[in-house]
Amino acid sequence: MSISAKMCRQYKETYIVHGCERMDRMGTRRGLLLLLYAAGIALLLVHSREIVHGLAGLAELFRPFLLGIVLAFVLSQPYDLLRRLLKKRLRMREASAHVLAIVLTYLLVIAAAAAVIRVVLPQLADGIRLFTGNLERYLRDLQTWLDELSRRLHVQSADLSGLAQLLSREASQLDDAVGLLAGGVASATGTMLRALANFLLAAAFSVYLIAGKNRLLSQSSRLLRAWLPAGTYGGLREVLQVIVRSFRGYVIGQSTEAVILGSLCFAGMLLLRLEYAGVISIVVALTALIPILGAYIGGVIAVILLTMVSPVRAGIFLIFFIILQQVENNVIYPRVVGGRLGLPGIWVLLAITVGGKLGGVVGMLFGVPSMAVVYTLLKNSVRAREKKSAAAQTKQRKHDF
Repeated sequence: MSISAKMCRQYKETYIVHGCERMDRMGTRRGLLLLLYAAGIALLLVHSREIVHGLAGLAELFRPFLLGIVLAFVLSQPYDLLRRLLKKRLRMREASAHVLAIVLTYLLVIAAAAAVIRVVLPQLADGIRLFTGNLERYLRDLQTWLDELSRRLHVQSADLSGLAQLLSREASQLDDAVGLLAGGVASATGTMLRALANFLLAAAFSVYLIAGKNRLLSQSSRLLRAWLPAGTYGGLREVLQVIVRSFRGYVIGQSTEAVILGSLCFAGMLLLRLEYAGVISIVVALTALIPILGAYIGGVIAVILLTMVSPVRAGIFLIFFIILQQVENNVIYPRVVGGRLGLPGIWVLLAITVGGKLGGVVGMLFGVPSMAVVYTLLKNSVRAREKKSAAAQTKQRKHDF
């Protein structure tokens, strides 16, 4: 055998040995990674309750800042609209339009909150007063109906006199409490002061986020690009874009749908001459921010409020609300919200159920857009894998040909 043949053979043997060692190392590394993943999943499953409690504690600690982030995200939509209008219509400079748009956004929010409180609280107090004032008449009517029913069925009638005295005494106390509330007499407890301080801190933090949004985004992008590999940075950026699009679409779609539903409810109640049209329409609009179940919660509250006036009026509203819900579910919601999230109905129901179990009303609000993010990422991943597989099959067919 020649020297060149021996060298070639030695090179092949060395290459094969190194290749096998490399494959062994890769197999060992993959095995360790799989073992670590399995151990991590097992720990998550075993200590899931403690992890949830720990996350809840962190959320409680950072609640003002989380609320500020939510406020900034929600208010960034009207802020962008006002800033563009000021620049386009009034031809203002960027800096002036930026500052004025922030001021106008928060003034509009404060004005809307004040208007809601001014409309809701007095009418709610009037409704409770009306109910307490008519309570004895309601009980007399109920007693008359029970007597008539007992006479027809030949049974002994129930005596509601003791119940009437008890309810009248409790109603008078409730009426006094409502009078104090309507007069603005309230004790400034520590809980109320803490809640007010947290809200003010969240509002200030949201102003800072909106004012420095472009700078914060630029700094975050530079930091991630500097510390992460190019592939990881690209994937993370895609995930963040999906999150922003999903939450923005949810906020815009649900807000628009809630305004439309509240307006239709107000117009219908005015046509039917039903009481408390303003309060009920606002309650229906606010609860409609919760997908699927929210409007029904508002409807139940409205029926209870109208029952204080007249059960017949409550029945009329119930029929009207059922018709309105059919129009909303089959016409309004699919057109306004359906195209923004792209989430099937079964996933929406799952998101509301799981979110409600974990976080109550807040969990129901954030469950749907979070599920939309997961669904979109899974859909994009499946499409990318299918595209890669199709490209590999096409390449193989060309090679075989």
